[in-house]
Amino acid sequence: MNIENNWCTLKIDNESMHALMCLHAPKGEDEMVISEELVREFLEAQKIVYGISEVDINAIVHHMAYGTYACVAQGKAATKGKDGFYEFCKDMEDVKKKPLVMQDGSVDYKNSLTLATISEGELLAIYRPPTDGEEGYDIFGNFLKPLGRGKDALPLRGKGIKPDEEKVNFYAEYSGHIVMEGTHISIEKLYRVSSDLDIEVGNINFDGDVEVMGDVRSGMEINAKGNVFIHGHVGASKITAGENITIEKGIQGRDNCEITATGDVACKFVERCYIAAEGNVYADSILNARVKASKQVLVTSKSGVVVGCEVYGMTGVIVKEAGNDAGTPTLIRAGIPKIEYVRARELTERIKKIDEQTAELNEHMEMLSFAEHHDSSNTVAEKKTQIMRAKIVLASDRKVCQEELDKINERIRANADNSFINVTGTVFPGVRIYIGDVPYLVPEAVKEVKYLVKNGAVLAYGIDENIDDL
Repeated sequence: MNIENNWCTLKIDNESMHALMCLHAPKGEDEMVISEELVREFLEAQKIVYGISEVDINAIVHHMAYGTYACVAQGKAATKGKDGFYEFCKDMEDVKKKPLVMQDGSVDYKNSLTLATISEGELLAIYRPPTDGEEGYDIFGNFLKPLGRGKDALPLRGKGIKPDEEKVNFYAEYSGHIVMEGTHISIEKLYRVSSDLDIEVGNINFDGDVEVMGDVRSGMEINAKGNVFIHGHVGASKITAGENITIEKGIQGRDNCEITATGDVACKFVERCYIAAEGNVYADSILNARVKASKQVLVTSKSGVVVGCEVYGMTGVIVKEAGNDAGTPTLIRAGIPKIEYVRARELTERIKKIDEQTAELNEHMEMLSFAEHHDSSNTVAEKKTQIMRAKIVLASDRKVCQEELDKINERIRANADNSFINVTGTVFPGVRIYIGDVPYLVPEAVKEVKYLVKNGAVLAYGIDENIDDL
């Protein structure tokens, strides 16, 4: 709809939501003064009362932009309410960041992967419910009804998610890897790499189990608080697990591989790497490697060969064959070494000294408490604070020492006079045996032999002999 007069044209759209004004240029000597008040009176005469724009009226009047339309009034459209949605408080997808440029100009491609992870009890999402629609008005002030309330979002479903009673806040039932497919979210305790672990994937740091379906390529790292399962080979890499490590094929570490587990380590073969396990180590063969287990090392398959290695099983070692005809240096050790006893004595002395120092501080504190009744100056209070801080430091130091001492004593008790080395096949001459700190050099090839410490010496027995009868 257009409304014309001698000084302007007013356009109103079919929905009565916009009014556009255009000023006419004066003709001849019949020039009239156009003011803001004149424009407002004109709009009022057209019964336009809502959404009048004083800014635009001021602009067209003072700039006299003849022939140009400006919006002098605008209605407010009625709206529909917003749909309900989930506001996620965590990154929901794994992020592959740009490679990091190091100070020396090299590029670190391996540490660019950030997993979408969450900790037990952590807030995952908040449900924001739908809202009501809002009313509107056209430029004539006519009421426009709201278009309705928004829709509820589909329920948030998945595994490992726990809502509160109102189903507004959603928490993680346990720590893990977030996997999101549509509105279905799972918190997986297992992070699975469906290919080889290489630069394209990046290093893995995960608070749970890790499974690699292929190989772990050289230069890569895995740090898992749970178990690690590797279906392929492991190259010159670093793997750390809070529980067990299982490698279906083998390790070719190139003297630059480190495997560390709080539990057991099991693999097909071991070559040129370092393995440390607080549990047992299982392998079909160990070549030119260093292997240490707080329990046993077991190499018992048909090809259970240990050659060119340093193998240490604190409670015992069982192998099929040790060494070879060529006399390749091979060391097999079991039992508690002397250094553990030395460390236990050091820790015991340290704890005793800490207790003495703490007793002295307690005496000083009593004296200051007595003096405080006669001297309320800040000096006494400051001295008491200093003593309290010193006691806290000593208590922390004592706790660390006691925990280490308890672990050593536990190992000593578990292994006292019980450590052994069994060779179920052949042990070749030149193999060095240590049980505790007692050495033994194998003089000739022997089959089916057990080594034990008796009366301060390593002795060899038939593997089926009843030692208690000797």
